[in-house]
Amino acid sequence: MPEIKNFLNPAIHTSQRLFLPVHFFRPILTLLFLAAIVFQAAAQDQAPTRRRGSRIIDDTTKQVYGPKTSRYYYEQDFFYNRTVFSTIDTAIRNFHRWTYMQQNHYFYQDLGNIATAMKSIYFKPPTMIGATSGFTAYDVYWDAEKIRYFDTKSPYSNMRVNLGGKGRSTTKITFSRNIKPNWNIGFNYRALLIDKQVQRASKGDRNVKATYYDLYTTYETPDSSYRLFFNFQRSKHDAAEYGGILQGENFTYKDYFSTDAQPSLHEAISEDLRMNVHLYHQYKVGSALQVYHIFDRYRQGNNFVDVVASEPKGYYGSFVNIVNDSTNDYAKFKALRNELGIKGNLLKLFYNGYYALRNVSYTNRGGTYIQNSYTAAESYIGGRMQLALDSIGELGGWVEVQQNGNYRIEGTLKSRWFEASLKQMQYSPSYLTQSYVGMYNVWTNDFNSTNMTQVNGYIHYKSPSFELSPGLTFTTLNNYVYFKEVPDAVKDTVQVVQPFQTSDGQVIVSPEVKVSLVMARHIHFNAQFMYTRVLKNADNAIQLPAVFVNSQLSYENIFFNGNLDMHGGIDFHFQSDYFANSYWVPTQQFYTQQSFTSPSFPLIDLFFSARIKRGRIFLKYNNLIQAFTKEGYMATPQYPGQRPILDFGFDWSFYD
Repeated sequence: MPEIKNFLNPAIHTSQRLFLPVHFFRPILTLLFLAAIVFQAAAQDQAPTRRRGSRIIDDTTKQVYGPKTSRYYYEQDFFYNRTVFSTIDTAIRNFHRWTYMQQNHYFYQDLGNIATAMKSIYFKPPTMIGATSGFTAYDVYWDAEKIRYFDTKSPYSNMRVNLGGKGRSTTKITFSRNIKPNWNIGFNYRALLIDKQVQRASKGDRNVKATYYDLYTTYETPDSSYRLFFNFQRSKHDAAEYGGILQGENFTYKDYFSTDAQPSLHEAISEDLRMNVHLYHQYKVGSALQVYHIFDRYRQGNNFVDVVASEPKGYYGSFVNIVNDSTNDYAKFKALRNELGIKGNLLKLFYNGYYALRNVSYTNRGGTYIQNSYTAAESYIGGRMQLALDSIGELGGWVEVQQNGNYRIEGTLKSRWFEASLKQMQYSPSYLTQSYVGMYNVWTNDFNSTNMTQVNGYIHYKSPSFELSPGLTFTTLNNYVYFKEVPDAVKDTVQVVQPFQTSDGQVIVSPEVKVSLVMARHIHFNAQFMYTRVLKNADNAIQLPAVFVNSQLSYENIFFNGNLDMHGGIDFHFQSDYFANSYWVPTQQFYTQQSFTSPSFPLIDLFFSARIKRGRIFLKYNNLIQAFTKEGYMATPQYPGQRPILDFGFDWSFYD
């Protein structure tokens, strides 16, 4: 008697039809994913069973499970009692934007290659008002992996592979499944294998090798009174620092992009290792009251190694703290945070109150002889709220106070026609800026907390074929802490780069306009125009491009009864010339300088993407202009940007 599969009701979990758990527990995660691929292929090749006179409906050829039966959500949405399930993204619009620079709309600067150190061009308010490590060059890659929790009716797996030219490749694997309707587990794995783009010796001559993985689970009791979220994340980032292009005699700007360009460093390596254990669980007394606890244990280690005298003379300056055969500077930051609170809904009002205790420690070692060590206990009290206003939209707020006087006040207002936000903070300077000891850097400071106010607002006009959103961002800073190039006049006796605190404040205003236009049903034009003025700039601590533009002209259409979805066109980015921040290798810090102007350059990319059933592919040609001019753009002073190159990528999802 053939097995009767219950495909008539996709709401029933396949886990309810499993009698043995061995189907899930595989010894190696990658083998688990490959097994899903084999199972999918076998299922597609199996002929349907037919019996004369049988009343059993044969629907094994139907694709019952798919993006709509594998839904996901975020812990934050559940926290606010507004769990909104999203289906798997199968859209191809901007599927070709696979690099972190493109996904962040070029609001960052990097070192000219994928997965290298990155820094936001514009000021970004910190997420933490308490102590931090100060090593932020690889935050983008860590923050990009926001945990998604799934509710799957069948095992879900996805593989995305990006094969960039000249050995630039990334891979991400996702797997999730429900053990029971109220218990889901899964994992994500990501590998960034990026070859050098300056004097690459051969395939596999890595500039960056980075791996990330996470494991997660969510569980709720049958009566939904208790809910648990748990995840573990680990990221390891190894970067071969080449120190920018080495400048010889009669060096010109065009030489930065020559195939004969030479790196300044050959032995330097930066390492960034991060791990976090996260637990959120709550007990539901009723819709008006839930009691919760959040636990986080975060660890970050940063290491810089180099062979002494392998660098060009004077590259690190003349200051040397430890005489040894090699550099080995290390810093470790740990934070343990517990938050206990209550929350709930009173009609249309969500409320939350909490108390948090955070223990932090920082250890910094230069070589094997000199070491700094600090510990601190931080306590916080705060609350959040959200109010649904039928006629306006949604009003939200967050207030948090630390025992040392640091605080945050945040407010948001969102509606169909406008949105606005306010952030006012006082936050601690990082441990790195306060105290550091290394072979080329030593400092001890007593910086005050930084004060920041940022107001942002947009007005929205929307019609079926036209959207317009003018907006403005206004930022003020006081006691701003930043890294700065030491003046040439004293560079022979002190370090090249050090942290400083401004003597006065900064005022930044950035009006912008976002436009979206649909022509002839299938031609789309999207653009963002931003103009920035630094009205007050003590110590020239803030350096920004005056003009910043992103735009896209594309064609979109669907063919063959929805089986072929395509998107092709041109991406355009431009920013005016300015004194972009340089990069200081030993401490992985971007710093202000006034000696090198990064010239303006139109960055144009051509792309084509398509979706065929459950698979998506793209082709992309980067930096078209340089293919003709032989000169490109400067990602960071001394670090040329992406050269003309062809990229290819695809992803495929499986739902059984």
